Amino acid sequence: MKVLIAPNYFKGSLSSVKAADIISNALKLVCSDITTIVCPLADGGDGTIEAVHMVQDGSLMHIKVHDPLCRIIESSWLMIDKYPAAIIESARTNGLSLLKENEYNPFITTTYGIGEFINDAVNKGCEKIIVGVGGSATNDAGFGALRALGAKFLDINNQEIGKDISSFKNLFKIDISGLNPALKNTQILVATDVKNQLTGKNGASFTYAKQKGAKQEDLETLDNLLSHFADICTQEFGLDKRYEEGSGAAGGLSYGLAEILGAKIINGFDTVADLIGLEQKVKESDIVITGEGRIDQQTLWGKAPFRVAELAKKYEKPCIAIAGSIEENIDLSSYFKSVYTLLDMNISKQEAINRADELLKDLIIKNHNKILQN
Repeated sequence: MKVLIAPNYFKGSLSSVKAADIISNALKLVCSDITTIVCPLADGGDGTIEAVHMVQDGSLMHIKVHDPLCRIIESSWLMIDKYPAAIIESARTNGLSLLKENEYNPFITTTYGIGEFINDAVNKGCEKIIVGVGGSATNDAGFGALRALGAKFLDINNQEIGKDISSFKNLFKIDISGLNPALKNTQILVATDVKNQLTGKNGASFTYAKQKGAKQEDLETLDNLLSHFADICTQEFGLDKRYEEGSGAAGGLSYGLAEILGAKIINGFDTVADLIGLEQKVKESDIVITGEGRIDQQTLWGKAPFRVAELAKKYEKPCIAIAGSIEENIDLSSYFKSVYTLLDMNISKQEAINRADELLKDLIIKNHNKILQN
């Protein structure tokens, strides 16, 4: 029996790679006659590089970049050898995970490090760059990244505005003559599963800025600043991509790269699934196991476990879901043969997060007979 193990990450506790390994090892411990296919997932956010690197020949490029508060950190991006192409996980330089909670502040956090990643990739000859976005601490519409790439943002007196987005109110003109010339021969793809546009009530600021440290009363101010930024971009380049699906991803990083660099916004799950050969692995398996930190109504709107379940259904493979927690009163029977949760063990959510590796192993061992029934 071949068991495909394809979880997304369990937020706050387990990476998708770690979760997949725990499930695989636990099954092999109690069932010596099965073959496991370990295939951790990602959607452009946390864990994207790990998931892709497991199946694609490539090298991690270690460089120094600036974090969301402009502190120098060591980080890395992935060069895939056969293209060559770059996989950039933006959370490795502008992620919330790089900050303490008391440091969250979308007025001052920056995407500058992402521009440094892109510069390094194009200077190393990458003609295709996939920027996976997710888990960002920023709300600057890619302003920092574009500055790192050589764009200048000027006021009415032809002077550069400040480095945080509060200075957007002074923005009058954008000079892109100094952009890294290697970008002209580079295809940039922005991988995201977020569909929000840049501005408005469903835009980057109103939807995501509170989890990045904004107060309720800040949201309209942030949205107005991004609106002015988009107005000037439209004036300068004759395009208006603020309403494009996904342009609000990572605090508008998608918008800035699309508007000024001509990047294309693409579906993050589809991109990673293609790079790791997920569909073929589903086709070759007998049972599919997926999961993530929480399964809820949003899962059924296209998150990773749902997309895996769709593929399993296409090839008539039973699909099992495992989650840290599950929303009450949600019907998952049309998508999953069975669903298991770590919180079934009568413990608190925080304890489940702290002991996720141990609990996941125990859950698999305890329920392996039910899980493997085909």
